[in-house]
Amino acid sequence: MQQEKVTEYDPCGRCKKIKEKHLKRIASKLGHIKLYWPQQLIPDIDQWKHYPLSYVQNSNKEKLLLWYTENFRRQYHFVHKDRRPLFLAAQNECGLQKMVCTAIRPTSVRLPEFKTWEGCANFVADHLNYEPLEKSQLLPDRLSSPTAVMERQMGNIFEYSTLLCSFLIGSGYDAYVVSGYATREFCDFDQTRVVCPYLPNCTKIESETEDDAEPKYVIKSPLNFCSKFLLEMEMKKVREKEEEQRKKEEEERQAIEEFEKPPPDDIFGTRVHSWVVVLPTCMDVQETFFIDPLTGNKCDLSNPNYLGLESMWNHANYWVNLQNCSEGCKKLKFELTDLKCWEHLLPGEPWQARKSDHGDEEVSADTILAEKHLDMPASWVERLEISNVAYENRFPEGSKTVLYKKSKLEKFAPYVQEDGLVTRITAYADYDWIRPEFVYEYYSNRVDCLLEVRRNLISNCTVEVFKRGRGDCLREHSFFLGWNGVEGKRTMLFYHMARHDGLEKLEMDPLYLVQHFQDRIDFLCYRKVDYQPRGQGQMEGPNRNVLKLVEEFHRNPKKNADSDVARRTFAVTDNHILLKFHYAPGKVTAATREFIKPPLTEMTDRLTFNPDLTVGYQTDPTDLPPKHPYLFQLLEEQMKAEGDSILSARQIEEEVSTILQQRSIELCEPQLDVSIFNMEKNELAKENMKNRDKQIRAQDAREVETGVDFLAPYFARIGNPETVSQRQALQIREDCIADFRQQLVSRISKIQGYFDEVGGEIEAKNKWYEKEKDKLSNAKEDTYLKAVAEKSFLLHVLEIRLARLHDLSSARYWALEAFFRADRRLSVLYC
Repeated sequence: MQQEKVTEYDPCGRCKKIKEKHLKRIASKLGHIKLYWPQQLIPDIDQWKHYPLSYVQNSNKEKLLLWYTENFRRQYHFVHKDRRPLFLAAQNECGLQKMVCTAIRPTSVRLPEFKTWEGCANFVADHLNYEPLEKSQLLPDRLSSPTAVMERQMGNIFEYSTLLCSFLIGSGYDAYVVSGYATREFCDFDQTRVVCPYLPNCTKIESETEDDAEPKYVIKSPLNFCSKFLLEMEMKKVREKEEEQRKKEEEERQAIEEFEKPPPDDIFGTRVHSWVVVLPTCMDVQETFFIDPLTGNKCDLSNPNYLGLESMWNHANYWVNLQNCSEGCKKLKFELTDLKCWEHLLPGEPWQARKSDHGDEEVSADTILAEKHLDMPASWVERLEISNVAYENRFPEGSKTVLYKKSKLEKFAPYVQEDGLVTRITAYADYDWIRPEFVYEYYSNRVDCLLEVRRNLISNCTVEVFKRGRGDCLREHSFFLGWNGVEGKRTMLFYHMARHDGLEKLEMDPLYLVQHFQDRIDFLCYRKVDYQPRGQGQMEGPNRNVLKLVEEFHRNPKKNADSDVARRTFAVTDNHILLKFHYAPGKVTAATREFIKPPLTEMTDRLTFNPDLTVGYQTDPTDLPPKHPYLFQLLEEQMKAEGDSILSARQIEEEVSTILQQRSIELCEPQLDVSIFNMEKNELAKENMKNRDKQIRAQDAREVETGVDFLAPYFARIGNPETVSQRQALQIREDCIADFRQQLVSRISKIQGYFDEVGGEIEAKNKWYEKEKDKLSNAKEDTYLKAVAEKSFLLHVLEIRLARLHDLSSARYWALEAFFRADRRLSVLYC
């Protein structure tokens, strides 16, 4: 009758649909729970079959829980009429209403990253795209399963928290999903007023260590005749300038804070949000803290962005907050057993948190079962699986971008970018992300071992960082754009322990070259080469003219300090060599020696020495002056060292030129290193495996087709004729039987001979034992018994084999006869 009335007054049924939709919206706002369960939720039957049965149907226990939850909701709102609706149940992806606690599926993932809460939170934050709530003041109508959220890689904030809580509980943490209220920036995932946490600090602070202890001997300063009044007036002016500068900086800081301050929110305190809380009950957690699922960051309870907490739940129960949240969440107590602070849905506490009446001992299982409280049903969600492909493609579509205050963060999955880029951080000078200043790029799986590139777009400086494994042992390369070639400004750091020359640092400039060494046999630690500017040399070629070369050495304890060179300077253009030796113990000065090289006309095969061309200083005036042969030998050594040092400088320039050419090729054609075990990315290994499988299948097919022809050698003796006569067939049969008998007799003879040999060994050992048993020690007797037992076991095995050959000989003969009868080529014998 009711349907007929609707048809009479509204043939299209539009009013009825509008009313139903309006009633559903009101029920959703009030948090009503549906107590009816339709048989078919999805019109498409094929799509319905795609989901497991638990996704489209409620079990009897789940229905009972929903009845219980609706009763709890009504009582709660009767007592607390001023409170907003609770998030108790929501529709899943199939349109079926489920209790929010049953959507949590505790899962333990066998990956090292998921052993800590940081790894779980970072994976969830990276793996999903945020979908804001349709209405920020209302609870969501949908709570999809974590499996659907991971498949779509998109979800609202409650689905974020449910997925993260599933991983945290599976990893052993006492985690809960929270329903509460937060600021607009947190609800909208607006990070434009937050400093990027991944932004490196490039400002190098060089701290100078000052020795507070005054030296024992101090030179008295001269008398100061300046006017103290004038000094005080100057200091006053300096302080006034500093105060003005401080006030100016403070005004600028306040202006920046006022500019960065978010606009007022008209609905402040009513925006619905969700996050995860971890209690200090397990996994070495010392204090309660929050986790923001959108960023994966840890937050304190006093975080001003969390404005209130309405309720929280896990896979075992549901708790409603009864505490005052006028000051946020910083004063909340998370003692869930305190009924003055928390009201729980299900009676009784989970068995992990329950204590006996006699103390802190846990309640026994029999006592818990005897109480027969309604407990939470098992989760209707399937087990969460993270495939290798999903784990490697960590981000939705392989990349994710987040905008921060004056910076932009870009993340990429491995092998998504052709050059191996995984992270790029760009720092801007403005708030609109238009004028970039710094770019930080991080790479992985590069064949050239590139790890990081830092670019300063203001000074055009670029720094490249490499890991160990390069042939040139390069660790860091810093250069300026526009300075190309060997003569440009650049600095290179090397892994000195992997180089034969111990080079650690190389500084290059159009006018000089500086090298720093470590752990060299000759104790060389520093070398600087000064070059003549281009355009001033009379004879210029591809190499620059050397003006001066300076080398420094560490102390060699095997030499005397007065003969151990600490610093030597080769003035190439002036033909001077200046040596400075190390300080001797207890000396405040060091010995020196200066040579003037002879002219080129005298530098023949035999060098002549002129004592007037050298001068030196000795720390001890009582020492005799050095002899001429010593000085002559020292001059020869230094002249040879000068040539070697210049040659070494030329060689390092050639090596740098080779490195720059190699880097140009690596930048133009970057190559990525793919593991042979990565079958998804290693195309070569995948192709080789496919070819190998094809070869194996082809070989198996050939063996099945051809089979084994035992009579082929016998037919080959007579030329493989198409047909054979009766006499030839009989001869082939007799030859095959004769070979079979010969093989059988040979096997029996071989086993029999081995059997007799082992029996003889046992008999010999027994005779030896009978003769020596009174003289044998316990160890030798044990060795004898062990050897006899082994030989006896072998003898028993040979005996079994002989018996088996005798027993199977007749059966094998009849099998051979059946093979003859089955062969069509010998059919003339059996017609």
